Amino acid sequence: MKYISVLSCLCFSLFCFFSTAQERVTTVGIQFKPIISSDLIGTGPQTEQVEDINYSITPRSGYAFGMVIRKGLTKQISLETGINYTRKSFGLSIVDDLAQLEIDEQFTYVIYEIPITGLIYVQLGRQLFLNTSFGLAADFLPSDWDSGNSQYYHRSFRTSWIIPSLLANVGFEWRTEKDGYFYLGSSYKRPFTNITTARVGIVDANQQIMKQSAFDILGNYLTLDLRYFFHENPERKFRRKK
Repeated sequence: MKYISVLSCLCFSLFCFFSTAQERVTTVGIQFKPIISSDLIGTGPQTEQVEDINYSITPRSGYAFGMVIRKGLTKQISLETGINYTRKSFGLSIVDDLAQLEIDEQFTYVIYEIPITGLIYVQLGRQLFLNTSFGLAADFLPSDWDSGNSQYYHRSFRTSWIIPSLLANVGFEWRTEKDGYFYLGSSYKRPFTNITTARVGIVDANQQIMKQSAFDILGNYLTLDLRYFFHENPERKFRRKK
């Protein structure tokens, strides 16, 4: 939490410092971000062996969709915020060779995200820009999640109803004069803690849960970012009358 406070103060200080700049552009955009899971960022399969039963949880497909609000502070610096709806799926595998039991199911998390990031632009051409950004996000987990049937049990217990995360992004933006901005990039997201603890087990004939295992779901992921920002004219600068 100490690092969260420091980063929050830094973002607020940057906003206060640059908010006195001259005319700016405030624009609204939409974005769609397919989620990419990879062993390189710690989101590969997790396996546990409990006696004769092998449990495995594997990240699968997902996406984030939402609205972006961008406030231009200078020609090189902007702030972005908004809200995203994130949907992430996981595969659950349970194999018991002795009982000749094999289960392959899927469960899904729904998370709402409010990010705030600072952007820096590098102009590569008359209309082409390289963007890099860094900031924080607040992830809202609306509930625990559960699934299962007469053979197995699963319930994912959220660590908290709100979890802070780090965000980093890099991409390219093509700016037109009248048709808005088109953006292609990639983002990395890392929560400060695991988002849930998933408990799984088999169920006997009396519906009693047996031979349970637990997995800490980290929630790290990469995304491919597709964005479009609507065209807006620069805000007018008002001068004080003497």
